[in-house]
Amino acid sequence: MSLKRWTYIIGFGMVGIMGLSAIMPLLSQNVRTPVQQVEPTAAPTLPPPPETESITFEQTYLHPSGLFTVAQPSGWTPSQPITSANNVRAVFSNQSAQSIIQVDIDRPAIVDEASEAGLTLDDVDTHFSDARLDSSWSQYEAADTNSRTRVDDHMVFDFALTSNGQDYVARQTAWTDGEWIYSVRVVMPENAIDALRYLVDNVTESVKANSTYASLPLNWKAYFDQQDTHIIRYPADWTLADSAPGRPTSIEGNDATLRVETEADAAVSSEDDARNWVEQLRAGANILSVEPVSRDGNEGYAVSYSYRTVDGDPQSGLAVLLNGQDNKLHVANLRFSAADVDLNADELDEQYSDLASVMATFDIMPDLAGVTTN
Repeated sequence: MSLKRWTYIIGFGMVGIMGLSAIMPLLSQNVRTPVQQVEPTAAPTLPPPPETESITFEQTYLHPSGLFTVAQPSGWTPSQPITSANNVRAVFSNQSAQSIIQVDIDRPAIVDEASEAGLTLDDVDTHFSDARLDSSWSQYEAADTNSRTRVDDHMVFDFALTSNGQDYVARQTAWTDGEWIYSVRVVMPENAIDALRYLVDNVTESVKANSTYASLPLNWKAYFDQQDTHIIRYPADWTLADSAPGRPTSIEGNDATLRVETEADAAVSSEDDARNWVEQLRAGANILSVEPVSRDGNEGYAVSYSYRTVDGDPQSGLAVLLNGQDNKLHVANLRFSAADVDLNADELDEQYSDLASVMATFDIMPDLAGVTTN
């Protein structure tokens, strides 16, 4: 083959390559890029509603304020309680059922302005204003009050709620005993209306207040001994220093020390027995007064006394001695820095009135044996 012919072949080949290089980018523009499909967000799955027959109310819960007990439904566990000057609250949760139960006692400001008849259902209606109810659902994305009705001596509120894309229903019932306002609120997924009604009815029926404490501050704490079943309330700023079921307990605050304990196979059957008990405990004690006391059928004495420490500092005290049906002597003994203050007296300086109120709360409550608290 001649050189000239080879030259033509090579030239036509170069032209072809150049043509392809120009066409390929145009062809590549017509190739479709696969579009990634975005899956829609799945709606939250509702848990199956609990069968009402499976919910029991055999366990009793004692609020740490000592102000009330309420049945704790099986499957619901107590969470952080709330105690403030005008409100105490117990909260129970059931994660698997996505449910919350809230039990409240309120002592609203209007109680001080109420008539001698005390608070009424009208006061309950006023207390739970639309603004109050709306603010109570602030953790939900949406909350609507579907109904607000009076059923006998209760206010009943029904709500529709939304949280994280899931719909819930809630019912709240509220009533008063003339002193306090009580409220039970239950939240359930929207498919569990029967369980919601069942819980509201049974929890509401189980709420029992300790009316003995109605005149005392709501935010006081309570110490309850699970074994010896005695209870005493004390100011919120006092400290539980040492305690164990069935063992002596120490509580301290405001330059005062309170010791609560029992003595097995012991009793005080007379004023002289009560005097002797204090004198044996504190050599050289001066008995200021002895008064008989009765607390829910538990009889005993309150012995007021004074003494001096080894350093000569004046001290006063009050020992409340209750004879328990368990054949134990239940003792609450308060000591504080002051000279010859008789806490049994009808009139006391304001600085000592709280101390007398603390001692007035000491009681034995065997019906509370086995309660849960936190």
